[in-house]
Amino acid sequence: MNDIPPRPDYPPYSAGWTPTEVHVHLNTEQPEESRWDFHWLQLGKNTKCLLVSVITAPWWAGALRDVRTEQGLAGAWFMAFAALGAAILFDHSRQRFATRVLVWTTALGAVGALPLFSTLVRLMTGSPA
Repeated sequence: MNDIPPRPDYPPYSAGWTPTEVHVHLNTEQPEESRWDFHWLQLGKNTKCLLVSVITAPWWAGALRDVRTEQGLAGAWFMAFAALGAAILFDHSRQRFATRVLVWTTALGAVGALPLFSTLVRLMTGSPA
C-alpha cells in the first residue's frame, strides 16, 4: 500500500562541505548618455503634424490677413502670438497629435500671412521698412 521508496543513504550534511562565497558588485553609476541623442525632437511625430498643418495653415493665414487689413499689423501679430502661445500651452498639457497640429498650424499661418523681415526692421529701428 505504501509506495514510498526508502530514503537513500546520503553522507552527513557536514562531511566535506565548505561554505560557498558569494560576491556581489553593485554599480551605482549611470551609463553615459550619448551627446547625439535627438530623441527629444520627436522627428516622426513633428513631420506628420507638419504635413497635416500644411493643409490647415492657409486658413489661419487667411484669417490673419483679414485681421491685418482690418486692424493693422500690430493687431495681426498680437493675434498670431496669442494663438501660438495658447496652442503651445495646450499641447504641453495634452501632448496629442491634434494639439501638435494646432501648434504647427498657428506657426505656419503666421509665417505665411505676416511680413517677417519688415516687422524685424521696424522693431529694431523704429521706422517702417
